[in-house]
Amino acid sequence: MRPRALLLTVLALAAAGCDDATTATSPTVTSPVTETFSGQFVPGGTAARAFTAASSGAVSITLTQIGPPADAVVGLGVGIPQSTGAGCLLTQTIHTGASSSPQITVSVDAGSYCVRLYDTGTLAAAVAFTVTIVRP
Repeated sequence: MRPRALLLTVLALAAAGCDDATTATSPTVTSPVTETFSGQFVPGGTAARAFTAASSGAVSITLTQIGPPADAVVGLGVGIPQSTGAGCLLTQTIHTGASSSPQITVSVDAGSYCVRLYDTGTLAAAVAFTVTIVRP
């Protein structure tokens, strides 16, 4: 009789584990997203990075580090990637040095965008940079 009782207990536990009830989960909040874009470029050069806004909202772009020299000024812009994949068509630009506050804030719809840095004609040597992109 014991093996039968044990078998019935195992079957009851297995059946309980097959319940069709589901537990609701809360959606994961994924906005805003902060990403960092770092590298270097030479006099007359550019550097660009594409990014995707998952929903409409504000995108802020901050050139957080540039140089040496620490007071270097470069062009910073935001726009849309060209359909050929060969560059970034800028829709808003600024000439700026490094800052802890966003130099560009723009409202966007969900979609693909890009940020580009470029020499304004003042660089004498290659410069390192870090840009922070905050996007929906």
